[in-house]
Amino acid sequence: MINIDDKFLKQTPLAEGGEGIIYEYNNNIIKIYKNTVDKNEKLNKIQLLMQKQLSSNVISPIDVVYNKNQFVGYMMNKVDGEDFKRLSNKKFVQINNIKTKDILKMLVDIKNILITLHSQNIFISDLNDCNILFDKDYNVYFIDCDSWTIDNYQCSVCMDSFKDPLLKGNNFSAETDSFAWATLMFKSLTKIHPFGGTMNPDIDILERMKKGISVIDNPNVTIPKTINKWTFISPKVLKELKNIFETKTRFLIDKTLDDYYINLKYCNIDNEYYYSKFSECPICNSSAKLVEKPIKATTTANGIPILLYFTNELIKTIISPDLYIDNENYATHIKTNKKVKCKNNYKYYFSDNGEIIYAVSNKAIQIKTNNNIYTFEKINKSNVLVLDKMIYYVNLNSNLIELNITDSGNYNKIISKVSFNNLFEISDDKNYFICNIYDNMKIINIAGYNYTFMNASKIVNYGIHFDAVTKRWLFIFEDSKGKFTTMIFEKNNIIYKNDIIKYTNDLSNLGFYNNVVFKSCDGIIKGYSYEKNIYKDFECSVVSEDSKLIKDKNKFIVINEKEIYKIG
Repeated sequence: MINIDDKFLKQTPLAEGGEGIIYEYNNNIIKIYKNTVDKNEKLNKIQLLMQKQLSSNVISPIDVVYNKNQFVGYMMNKVDGEDFKRLSNKKFVQINNIKTKDILKMLVDIKNILITLHSQNIFISDLNDCNILFDKDYNVYFIDCDSWTIDNYQCSVCMDSFKDPLLKGNNFSAETDSFAWATLMFKSLTKIHPFGGTMNPDIDILERMKKGISVIDNPNVTIPKTINKWTFISPKVLKELKNIFETKTRFLIDKTLDDYYINLKYCNIDNEYYYSKFSECPICNSSAKLVEKPIKATTTANGIPILLYFTNELIKTIISPDLYIDNENYATHIKTNKKVKCKNNYKYYFSDNGEIIYAVSNKAIQIKTNNNIYTFEKINKSNVLVLDKMIYYVNLNSNLIELNITDSGNYNKIISKVSFNNLFEISDDKNYFICNIYDNMKIINIAGYNYTFMNASKIVNYGIHFDAVTKRWLFIFEDSKGKFTTMIFEKNNIIYKNDIIKYTNDLSNLGFYNNVVFKSCDGIIKGYSYEKNIYKDFECSVVSEDSKLIKDKNKFIVINEKEIYKIG
């Protein structure tokens, strides 16, 4: 038993969730429950977990924690890792050189752990890609095990996009885990949810899950062009996935997954693994993009010029208008060709002239200038924004900091106090947007003007965009149920709100200019005037749903995986 005092509870936490707050303790982790949690039930569940023989890949309780003779939480081992969800992000996988073979290795490990847990009458219940971590050696770790279904103790929550549509009440089981497991497997291998894409007329993702309308072999579902065909997957595995998604069949995909993993062949052309029982590489045969040459100069259907602004054969993926990752895993500044070798789980930025390099990890920012190296601590996994020689981040005191890097020294000032969980975007120190996230509400701070709305949903995808013409902010977010909310703010006033519009893009890739919201579709830039409630399409052959749009007055900058275009 561990006793902590009130002083311990005043330190800066590592993270905060719906049920508790996470702190570091003697190279371990302590989870302290919030007062809204039934601590007696949690204590019984944790004591039961401590009696189980669990794999070291399960980050389970190793001791209980008390404060003033009252049970408040538990201690567990500390692990450093990334959410499994990141494997569904094509750009993250490319930057970190993660191959299908690596993902399959982890999927096999997860499957074997599930089999062992089920044999002990333990069911994950809320199995999703946010409560499994993986490290740089591709070891996997199950977290949040205090929410599992264990013997007579039921789980009470479940992420909707992974929830078995056959689930009745809270009767979680091996069968409901098998549906969530199949969803996680398909999503991490293909980079799309098995009920993703769009239909005409469109159907809500949860409704499609109930009706069994998946993306597999379904001509009525439109898949973004940037999603590779999944012909590289073992046909046996794909057939079993289809059965689970489209029928009421429930089973844990096991032997066919093992067969897929041990029968892999590497394609030197595509630099990826495929199921070796194919006669030849199905990726090469099914993807004409591998032999296409980029368009150097063309026009849209309306005669608007398209200029290939930047590309080269060394690019692995483009990050921003001034940065790409090359095939040897160097972050490269486009204007100066200055390079820095990428480390796992780091993000890199450059100043406009390439003289300042920012290396950002989960907990710190390292800034390298011509003469010095500086390190600044930040809240774990919190956002960072770099604007040339200005960097914005949240320090350990939950202050949003503006740090100015100059030849004569570094100067910082506090922009605002923020909540532990927050989102922010900044145009300059007079135009900033902060979303402070609390358990049951969100408080928007726009340059000191506050707006509060009651909302307990978890944000899984978001975009914050500033209109330089009207000085308004666009805030779009998607919750765990797949519901989108579009809001436009002018100071502390909401001048537009809509929860009907749906998006298939990464919401950070949208554009917002002169009261028009722009999004990229396959071959089209779609503009929406919220004031007039009118859509207008602009045909453009070089854009896809994965394109990032930047509106530059009367031009668009389009950032694709390996090209940057200027349109207009």
